[in-house]
Amino acid sequence: MTKTRSLSGVIVGYDPGGAEGHGVATLVVEAGKAARLSTTTVGTTEQVIKLVERTPGLIALGIDTLTCWSTGPGGWRPADRWLRERYRSIANSVVAPNGLRGSMAVSGMALLIAIEPGQSTLFVTETHPKVLFWFLSRASYDYAGRREFMDDVLARALGTSVAPANDHEWDAALSAFAALEGLSCRWNHDLHSLPARGDERLLTPCGMMHYCWPE
Repeated sequence: MTKTRSLSGVIVGYDPGGAEGHGVATLVVEAGKAARLSTTTVGTTEQVIKLVERTPGLIALGIDTLTCWSTGPGGWRPADRWLRERYRSIANSVVAPNGLRGSMAVSGMALLIAIEPGQSTLFVTETHPKVLFWFLSRASYDYAGRREFMDDVLARALGTSVAPANDHEWDAALSAFAALEGLSCRWNHDLHSLPARGDERLLTPCGMMHYCWPE
């Protein structure tokens, strides 16, 4: 990744939350920094696709989804194993890919497949909001019980005001932040660069993806 300190444009964060719970964040970036954030919740993946397709100045996506697949036991990927080993106190937040179900595993990839033909140079990073929140705060994820605290952590990370309506929008906003940090080369550890084991291979159906991490 090249240095992009003066980058400007729009970053979209996406949390595939299922029926009537797809969180989307639109982060306006000016001179490499977050300038304005807006969040919304929509009902379907199709609505998310149309929103992304109509976003002018789009430079990056941050998505809480599986951006690559493993053919090994349990579908475990090097990134998943690294996170579980690194953050043992919340290791249960990192679930075996073959055990996932629902929108997280399907809708995020559906978005990538839908936009890939027209956005081949778009910067995309996978995210994991629950583990990222732990990294930023050393606190367990509990939006229902600690909303004000979590909003404050997000606002301080972004350096701008935030007003998510629910946890899906919060996750989407943090995903947009992760994309900004990765694209700006402030988070240089790409978990998708970790080597695969001999009993697995990684498949990337949508081409080059990242998993930017702050260590």
